[in-house]
Amino acid sequence: MSNQPLIMRGKVHIEPGYEKLLSFADPKRPFESLSEYFGYPLGRDQRRRSKVACKELLDADGNPELVYFKLYGYRRLRRALSRIFKPTRSKSEITNLKLFRQWGIPACEPILQGEYRNVFGIARNCMLITRAVTGTEQLDDFITTLETGDDDQTMKTSIRRQIIESVAQNLRTIHEHQFYHDDLKWRNILVRSTGERGEGVEVFWIDCPNGYFDRTGGWRGQHGKIKDLATYDYDACKHGTKDERLYFLSVYSGLEVGSPEFEQLAQQVFEYRKLKLDDDRPR
Repeated sequence: MSNQPLIMRGKVHIEPGYEKLLSFADPKRPFESLSEYFGYPLGRDQRRRSKVACKELLDADGNPELVYFKLYGYRRLRRALSRIFKPTRSKSEITNLKLFRQWGIPACEPILQGEYRNVFGIARNCMLITRAVTGTEQLDDFITTLETGDDDQTMKTSIRRQIIESVAQNLRTIHEHQFYHDDLKWRNILVRSTGERGEGVEVFWIDCPNGYFDRTGGWRGQHGKIKDLATYDYDACKHGTKDERLYFLSVYSGLEVGSPEFEQLAQQVFEYRKLKLDDDRPR
């Protein structure tokens, strides 16, 4: 048997308008050269876990552009084989980010998506590059900073309600399209202060490689809806009040707090969180 390694083939797709930003990539080996540039030469170690890097590039006019690079690896053959007939993690993520933007949900802007497969078409690595959403913090960090700041409580309450309304309305939007996020943790939501005194906020969505459609109207869609609400509530339990959590569900559902339909929804969400997500759930 030959000891020669399997031939690997990498390819990338650059979004229109970003070709010059990534002109340093080697056209003969674009995937490999990009991974090397961001500090991760390909090899066996790159299949063990995801890698992230943030770098400043220069656009066509010489202006700095901050970007995020992600490299995913498929360590187990079973996971790699599963991607022969369905999109890689980076392809799914970049597609979902485009959907969010199409539906009017602020999200980070995709720049590039790439895949690295062997001669049999089995994915071994995939990558994506997005524009950084500058001046933002993860939602959990933003709330912590807000509460330790010097702003008066009225402003803090207003900012918190703005965030709740934004996330709840955007979650309702994707569910109306029968799309389910599947990982709506607070770390996947970015917040940026706006206004002269920081009295306003902009909320952005990032990192959604597991999102999916279910247009059957069956169990999977209902499960996706409750899971998204419960995943958000998992962090809301730590950083918000019960009234804020109920307000979130009210904005999302359009139901009045205390109504029978609202109580049924809240019970489903809270029970799912306790059973599937809480740290003290039964093992």
